[in-house]
Amino acid sequence: MSACVSPMLARVGALVLMALGLVVPVVAEPVNSPARIAIIIDDVGYNLALGRRAAELPGAYTLALLPMTPHTRELAELGRERGKELMLHAPMANERGLPLGPGALELSMTRAELLQSLRASLASLPEVVGVNNHMGSALTAQPQPMGWVMSELVRRDLFFVDSRTTAASVAERVGRDYGLKTARRDVFLDHERSPAHIQQQLERALLLAQRRGWAVAIGHPHPETLAVLERAAPLMAEQAVQLVSASALVQRARFGAGYCPLAPDSLRDYRPPAGQMPPLIVSVRWWNWKSLINWSYQPAAKLEKHGISNSG
Repeated sequence: MSACVSPMLARVGALVLMALGLVVPVVAEPVNSPARIAIIIDDVGYNLALGRRAAELPGAYTLALLPMTPHTRELAELGRERGKELMLHAPMANERGLPLGPGALELSMTRAELLQSLRASLASLPEVVGVNNHMGSALTAQPQPMGWVMSELVRRDLFFVDSRTTAASVAERVGRDYGLKTARRDVFLDHERSPAHIQQQLERALLLAQRRGWAVAIGHPHPETLAVLERAAPLMAEQAVQLVSASALVQRARFGAGYCPLAPDSLRDYRPPAGQMPPLIVSVRWWNWKSLINWSYQPAAKLEKHGISNSG
């Protein structure tokens, strides 16, 4: 009898813990599920000929378009016609102070200014399904402005891929805090533009995908990079790695895994009705809700994550 009851109790206990979000169920993937790789082509928009080559790449490459450049619209339309997934390549402040161009998100901006710039970029590219950072070594290391960015993306149901232009980046973590679907770059293909190095980096990314099950690589529309990728399909087939769009590899943070969703306004602004809450017993002393909660702390603007307020 006891031998039968124990497994039953264990199962019931596990279900209760999962319902409370204290444990996360582990779902085994099929043994033969293919390794997958997403390859994002950044900086699309300024060079029309190379942008066209990127859009014509065979397979599910993802195009990250710079906003409001001379050829962004034409290349977005071509990419969509060719079945490519499109992302906004949002220019973000960098440590070297390099110019960012249209759609810049600067550290000196207030919340209102930053969101105005981000919204203009997104309005210029309504086809995008996600965002990654162009440069951004300064901005992505700062939780507050990245929180402003993520609050807008979650409102639009867009995902975010952290390009990881600095090891100090908090972008992926902040995105997960807001409940966004996120991913991070694993391999840069062409920080050196020699064909041999690009080929080596591609093979490194494929090996990572084989070992872990997935990998995210980023390249640029350089002639050398495009030449390597134009002939990469046989290598991917040989290595049994499937090329997928970036959206296939982004993940949303799960309950019980460090994810704390932002409370809705209706809860953040709620006060128990006066005189309607029963007293609580704590140890041997009597308390009521009014004495437990310090109602004198009422910020003028609603607080969001990472110290963000509507005042900017």
